[in-house]
Amino acid sequence: MFGRSLAQRSLTVPRPVVTTAARRLALAALLVAACTTVLPTGTASADQGDGLRQITDGQGRTLVLRGLNTSSDAKGASGLPWIERRNVVAERQNLGSNVVRYVLQWKNIEPSPGRYDERHLDEIARRVAWYRQQGIHVVLDMHQDIYGPYACKGAGDGAPAWATITDGLPCTPQDPWVLTYLQPAVLRAYDHFWNNTGKHPELMQRYVAMWKHVAARFAKDPAVLGYDLMNEPFGGSKQFGSFEGPVLTPFYQRITNAIRQVDREKWVFVEPQALGVNEGFGTSLGQVRDPRVRAAAAKLLQQNAQRSGTGLTRLSDPSSRIVLAAHFYPGGVDIGGGYTGVMKALVQGEFVLWRQNMTAAAKRLNAPLWVGEIGGMDFSQPGAADFTRDWLSMADDLRVGWAYWSNDPSAKGSSETYAPLDREGTLTQVGKVMARPFPRAVAGVPTKISAGSGTFTVTWRSSRGVSGPTEIWLPATVFPGTPKVKATDRTHRWDPANRILSVWNDQGRTTHSITITRS
Repeated sequence: MFGRSLAQRSLTVPRPVVTTAARRLALAALLVAACTTVLPTGTASADQGDGLRQITDGQGRTLVLRGLNTSSDAKGASGLPWIERRNVVAERQNLGSNVVRYVLQWKNIEPSPGRYDERHLDEIARRVAWYRQQGIHVVLDMHQDIYGPYACKGAGDGAPAWATITDGLPCTPQDPWVLTYLQPAVLRAYDHFWNNTGKHPELMQRYVAMWKHVAARFAKDPAVLGYDLMNEPFGGSKQFGSFEGPVLTPFYQRITNAIRQVDREKWVFVEPQALGVNEGFGTSLGQVRDPRVRAAAAKLLQQNAQRSGTGLTRLSDPSSRIVLAAHFYPGGVDIGGGYTGVMKALVQGEFVLWRQNMTAAAKRLNAPLWVGEIGGMDFSQPGAADFTRDWLSMADDLRVGWAYWSNDPSAKGSSETYAPLDREGTLTQVGKVMARPFPRAVAGVPTKISAGSGTFTVTWRSSRGVSGPTEIWLPATVFPGTPKVKATDRTHRWDPANRILSVWNDQGRTTHSITITRS
């Protein structure tokens, strides 16, 4: 519900023995509580994503960002993932990844107030370089769950000890793990952070300053595409409309303003609250405005005024670079059920809700939509492959990107398999389903992405000022040889080493399509 299937998430303390049925009932109760709360759902959209803004690269091409979260074990004491350079290479080669959502923790970056651990940031930068060498974009994600490890006996991750103020209230880690959010000490830690108590405004101030420091460090790194400001925010005693609008939105605005003082170019990823929204319900998050738009517009106005002497020349403002980074964890799957029968029908309903409400929210906020986390199923569960294909097809249909949770391979000999690659970089059961063709970059606005059995189709319309080709990644598992191409545009080139088909727009043509089949 707050991200990751229960079987994927482990606490660092012993859990009480709870039956599977009890776990499902407890988490289902929490889901029902969310579902029966009055939540803003927005207006359902029937256009399947048309009109959504796009994340773009330096050539103006639409980026369809698909890859993995790195990684669950980075939530441990060191704050660093298990990966080596070869694992990054395998992600690009075997999954076609063009993005990674890289997990950071506040506690490792600012171990004491105002003192930043530059050696830790050096280690992050070293790993970011591995992605840069593979042409993979990096979204730096400031992760937290259950506030931090000091709120409830090591059960969480995120905040440092000095920023964890619980007033001595009790806390016992729960199973299912999400129920730990309701423990008194955890609620109090969040309430102090959000200054719901009115006693600790310095905590948010320090978090904002920390993000400014991180952005200044990575502002000139070409691999870093942007910054995910907080993983799955939780409002403590304030939830839904009393949290997202009056508390979370201005908090995001403060961080964005601070980042723009040191980095005017990278994208800023904002997440709605997790409870309810992850399962498909609407969000009250307000629009975060990008200062780069206002500053660039003022500069352009001044330039025009100097040229014309009137200042009345019409302006063409640059686009905001704020992304709505929603997560998708259908409750039926997240509580450990299979994807068959009644449970499948329930989860399919959540697909419909999520699609309608997140599309409507992205339009309302004038922001591109990106799925920052989407959870998998244990492939020993019935229907796991079908569930994976269905969420992949939803992403294709919406023409949006995603980052799968996560890249951590299961323990050797475990029947639970979530990671798409093992530690040697070989595709797992999950990976063989996820190794799916997609357009990494589109020279315009994508209007259709469709993957069939041995067939792949992309259509798009031209945009002004776009240069460079459309790039389509084709996995060897689906297209083992040289692909057959039927395209409206004359110039295309196949790169078998990187498995990328590049297509250049014909001059004068406004709509484009390409269909690829096996040779």
